[in-house]
Amino acid sequence: MVTPMNADDFDRDPAVTLQLRSFLRPPADAAYWDGLETRIMERVLADGTSSVSEPSPSGSLSTVGGWWEPFAQWTRIGSVVAAAALAMTVWGVWHTSGADDDRLAYEAAVEALSVPLDSVGRPMTDAPREKTVPDLFRY
Repeated sequence: MVTPMNADDFDRDPAVTLQLRSFLRPPADAAYWDGLETRIMERVLADGTSSVSEPSPSGSLSTVGGWWEPFAQWTRIGSVVAAAALAMTVWGVWHTSGADDDRLAYEAAVEALSVPLDSVGRPMTDAPREKTVPDLFRY
């Protein structure tokens, strides 16, 4: 029988757990949250031509552009992926359009083989047909 696992089963070393919780605890200082909000709003409201100066961990100011700038590097890759998707779509449409012709040719061949043939290779039917020269010499 399988016993359900408790969250305490994974708490092997309480000292490590307390240390990790202290590292992951959010800052209690309200100034941190106000500063974070200010930085976020500056980036949101920044014009595309201007950039925002932000303090880096070393203490110097680093220039950060708009939120869309990292995506500008993806344009070449995105264009290649879009072209490949378009090529695969065109190939798939072209490939499946020939399937109808193949299916019709197959059905015509199967239908032709299902009709009994006479010794000359013409379909034998009960319907009246026109007499041909070989028919005249058959009797």
